[in-house]
Amino acid sequence: MSSTGAGIQKEDPQQGTPDRRSRITAAGSALFADTRAGMRFFLPVFALLSTLITLWILATPLMAYPDEPAHTIKAAAVARGQFFPSPGQSFGHGVHVQVPSYIANVESQMCFAFFKDRTADCAPKIPLDDTTDTIGVTSAGLYNPLYYWLVGLPSLWLTGGPAIYAMRIASGLLSAAAYAAAFTALSRLRRPQWPLIAATAAMTPMVLFLASGINPNSLEVAAATAAFCGLVSILDNSNQLRRARPGVIAVGLAAATLANTRNVSLLWLLCGGVTAFMFFRRHHIARIFRDRVVLIVCAITAIGLLLGIAWNFLMLRAPASAGEAPLGISNFNGEVRPYNAFLTMMDRTFDYVSQYIGVAGWLDTPMPQGVYMFWNMVLIAMMLLAFTVRPYRLQLGFWVALGLLIAVPAFVQAAIVNTSGMIWQGRYSLPIFIIATISAGLTLRTRRLTGFIPSHQRLGRVVIIAACVSHVYAYLYALRRYVVGLPDAGNWQTMFTVPSWQPPLSWEVLTALFAATVLAGGAYFYKFLFPDKQLLPSFPRVSNRILLMLKRGS
Repeated sequence: MSSTGAGIQKEDPQQGTPDRRSRITAAGSALFADTRAGMRFFLPVFALLSTLITLWILATPLMAYPDEPAHTIKAAAVARGQFFPSPGQSFGHGVHVQVPSYIANVESQMCFAFFKDRTADCAPKIPLDDTTDTIGVTSAGLYNPLYYWLVGLPSLWLTGGPAIYAMRIASGLLSAAAYAAAFTALSRLRRPQWPLIAATAAMTPMVLFLASGINPNSLEVAAATAAFCGLVSILDNSNQLRRARPGVIAVGLAAATLANTRNVSLLWLLCGGVTAFMFFRRHHIARIFRDRVVLIVCAITAIGLLLGIAWNFLMLRAPASAGEAPLGISNFNGEVRPYNAFLTMMDRTFDYVSQYIGVAGWLDTPMPQGVYMFWNMVLIAMMLLAFTVRPYRLQLGFWVALGLLIAVPAFVQAAIVNTSGMIWQGRYSLPIFIIATISAGLTLRTRRLTGFIPSHQRLGRVVIIAACVSHVYAYLYALRRYVVGLPDAGNWQTMFTVPSWQPPLSWEVLTALFAATVLAGGAYFYKFLFPDKQLLPSFPRVSNRILLMLKRGS
């Protein structure tokens, strides 16, 4: 009788027993299904955010973005292999690099900055053939080159204005991917509705505008968001980590990227980690570090973190390259004691909220009050709802995030006040602002969103449509700033009759595309919250109601 007869099966050392093979196959199938489900969520969100950011890019004139000239020159230089400043290239007012002339002279595009009634047509055209290498000066010479290398690549193949727009789009796509990864990680939570509502509330017009320019601050905000949301997803699924594989990848890539953007970025990573841990118990935290995939990703991420830290230490020995803060940004005036700077920042805590919501241009174009009213209402509502959650332990993570949002910028500004001045801007705090807003949603995640209750559906519809209107209003107002300017008297009609400046495709087409995209995103999100429901009634339903009303009237 064969040894492989009934009841006896020979074990293949390569494959294991049939039961083990079936378990491995089932686990692989489940992982593939989870990954596919994550991609089904990621791709439409990435497409939506990429479109919105690209439309903001086209609506914002070149160099109408904080510090964009310095970062554009830096990106073009890094793409050409100029990673490290050398002696003789830096003279305390910026690093001298070799870039094409049209890049070196981008500051000529800033003729409208800080003059709200001056339109963008004052900027000279950028010639396509002005490609002779010349000296450009950048105050970002000591920044980590990773972001700049990725963003500067299009300038190797394109020239003139198209090259700079392509560099902007490359930057915007990086941010869109990070935000989409953050949303995807939150979608893998066991109860994702409230965290996703909070994350959507955190996507203010300022966040979209900030992703539209050439500046590592944009990627810093997006990567911090992705790292925090990914970590939360991992912890929430600590007993079935295959569901959180998108979160594991998001944390690894985002953390390594964050460490290689700006010097302060590691601080936001620490704040996000501390906040995330506050929402879970010790056994959740211990369990994830027993997973082999998590440990492998942690090891790879640690390499990225070490490279970022090493760059920061290396630049401490680099030639002086302080640069000068742009006009209107720094208000440094003589020596200020650190504790005075700290108290001043505490006093200004609520003043920065408007910059979390929306201030376009070189901080010279605040959004209309209607936009601020809506987002303040939404943010306050999220905060007040978080305060109603019981037991109080569930609020701990939100309180920690709120405290970090208030205290960390004050401590950082106090530490640098005598070297850089009072330079803090609201956009610098956006990483911890988004973390705090999402934390409010995480506090509420134990509350079920009952989608079958008509009043909840109506409220959700009203809020989402209002958010869409607010986004479109902010976008159109920013366009007005550059198309006809913002004089003290109203001039909306002149946008139609005598526009002084037109962006690519025209402001009318851009606004229509933006409104359609925002509405499509709102409809997608409403359907996620309330399956089988529509944000707006379909055309056949509307037409049938009109016909019924006409019949009744006759």
